[in-house]
Amino acid sequence: MRKRWFISLIIGIIITGGCLGYLQFGRDMDVYGSHAMTADNYHEERLTVVVNKLYVEDQKVCAEEIVRRCKENSFKSVRFSYDQSIPNALYVTVYSSKRQAEKGIHMFSFSYLPEDGDGTYNIVNDSDKFMLKLEK
Repeated sequence: MRKRWFISLIIGIIITGGCLGYLQFGRDMDVYGSHAMTADNYHEERLTVVVNKLYVEDQKVCAEEIVRRCKENSFKSVRFSYDQSIPNALYVTVYSSKRQAEKGIHMFSFSYLPEDGDGTYNIVNDSDKFMLKLEK
């Protein structure tokens, strides 16, 4: 009887660990929504990103990964039209899952803006002039 209970407990732990592992590491982040605003030579991009993780250990590293994917235009479900204009400002709200995004419960947000406020720089060609600012 004890042996059967112990085996059931071990199997339960393995299944739970596998599910939690999948929820934390098995899914990739993606853009849930985007909104672009353009006026003359200024282009601002506002993104909603779902990281598909239970938690984010280092928000700065996560934000840098999102900025990198924006620069490389490498998100799975969204392709930015950089042939028309490249963003001069980037604002991102990060959610853990689609369900949390639908509820409006965000993990963190950040902006990626030129340090001197000059609207002529863009996130792809002038990234050395940009500053990442985390917000809660």
